[in-house]
Amino acid sequence: MRSRLLGRLDAQIASEPDAVRQASLRAQRAMHWARQGAHEAVLREVGAIREAFGKRPNAEVTAWISLAEAVNSFYSQPGPQALDRLKRAQALARAIGHVELQALSAAWLAHLEFNASRMEPMIEHAAEALRLAAPEHHAALARASLVVADAYHYAGRFDLAKGWYAAVRQHALADGDDAMISAMLHNVATFRANNVRMSELFGTVDPTQAAHAMLEAHSAANYDIGIGTASLSWFVPLIRAQLLTTEGRFSEAQEIFAANIEQARQEGLARLLPCFYSDHAWCCLRLGNPDGARTSLESALSTISLDCDSDDLATTYARAAAITAALGDGALSADFAASAARHLREHHAAQRALLDLLSPRFGQTA
Repeated sequence: MRSRLLGRLDAQIASEPDAVRQASLRAQRAMHWARQGAHEAVLREVGAIREAFGKRPNAEVTAWISLAEAVNSFYSQPGPQALDRLKRAQALARAIGHVELQALSAAWLAHLEFNASRMEPMIEHAAEALRLAAPEHHAALARASLVVADAYHYAGRFDLAKGWYAAVRQHALADGDDAMISAMLHNVATFRANNVRMSELFGTVDPTQAAHAMLEAHSAANYDIGIGTASLSWFVPLIRAQLLTTEGRFSEAQEIFAANIEQARQEGLARLLPCFYSDHAWCCLRLGNPDGARTSLESALSTISLDCDSDDLATTYARAAAITAALGDGALSADFAASAARHLREHHAAQRALLDLLSPRFGQTA
């Protein structure tokens, strides 16, 4: 299914006589390709735009190139380069007074800061994007709304996130942006699955919520197939494996983990490896493979880093406590259980702090 956004950009590029405006449209098309996982096409397009303006540099074109490169880097090789390129795009946009670029750069900066758990700058950038974007600037408004929705969802207030998710859908549909709908579906499924895991490890699993989370994961995967997006397709199987683990379907989950865990490292999401490996270890244990459980638990513990979020650490240590208890090491299990409880308290404190930051700026609805 061809994206309406991509079709519109193609038509505008073909009919645009102004070289600078055409270059900006080509950069926007490259950003869409990046979100679909067509990274080589992005590099070719950016190279062609840069070559066309090589002898007569233009600040606006340079800003759009930086933005396209940032988005491509974010989806292909996550790291500091994406943030650096985004800040460059924003600085150039401010210098030349290009409000459209400022709003879109701010929205993407909010996205990256949220992913890095830097909540205060995330809120500042999201607020800037929402303030600067014109009502018809759907790309910036959808991106900023997605960040606010995700932040409320992470803070444990899906009731407050729903209005912002509705705004994402509204702007994405107005823009014909299928990739944005895909990102929203993935994020909702991910947060829902994480909540199910937290309930299993620190409370009681609600079968209705588990089934709902699995349905959302399937919906995200099917939508990606329909629109031809590859950038997030590797992640859905891992979400499914985590949910299968909570349902006690250990054999199915173990096979999915074994086939997909290392992809998380390759995609720049090493901070999630402790969760995946600890769940894999639990599957191995429940399937009568204690050696496999020990090996995967060692992998989980060895991949813990400062980038890991407190909720992921809480669930990882909770799994470790259950595994070591089953393997007969009561003292180590108690240590892991204490670590899990400490990180769970930190997570709840972080949720409260984030909600305190969000509410004065974004209120109750989009």
